[in-house]
Amino acid sequence: MAKKEKQQRISQERRLTEKQERFCQFYLDTDGNASEAYRMAYDTSNMQPETIWSNASRLLASSKVATRINEIRAERAARSRIEREKVEQVLMDIVTADPNDLYIVDAKTGRIKMKTPSQLPKRMRNALKKIKNNKGVVEYELNGRVEAARLLGSWNGWDAPKEVNVNNTGNMTNEIRIGFGDDQD
Repeated sequence: MAKKEKQQRISQERRLTEKQERFCQFYLDTDGNASEAYRMAYDTSNMQPETIWSNASRLLASSKVATRINEIRAERAARSRIEREKVEQVLMDIVTADPNDLYIVDAKTGRIKMKTPSQLPKRMRNALKKIKNNKGVVEYELNGRVEAARLLGSWNGWDAPKEVNVNNTGNMTNEIRIGFGDDQD
């Protein structure tokens, strides 16, 4: 029981006021501009800029506020990671889209019929750019695979050079030779 009471007491000590909480949120929203975050969280209409700066600095120096800012930053980073994973999955769906998923072959007649959007697998719906329905004739347009692959590659560093070989062995001042070995002039 004493442990639970201690945790509750610590929780109450660490709890921020509503304005302090808003300051923490705004601090991160304004890319670390403490004065602007203070103006957004508090009524500063009768304050001098120096007072705002001083109060914002004092808030940032508070261990409770600093701890909360770090917590919010970690929460946002985790959310961003999840959102990025979702976007990367959609891009992978575009890259790996199989046009065969767009139609079915009627077993009786052997005719090809386009699937309705609700019949398409989710990964194929993710890959669709546009659907046209012209009097019952359905046309699908897929997003560009190459562009999706480029975006995935740049996000994951796949397009970065693996190694850069730079030698400065020339006789001229500020000469940089790229890709030449020591034995070549």
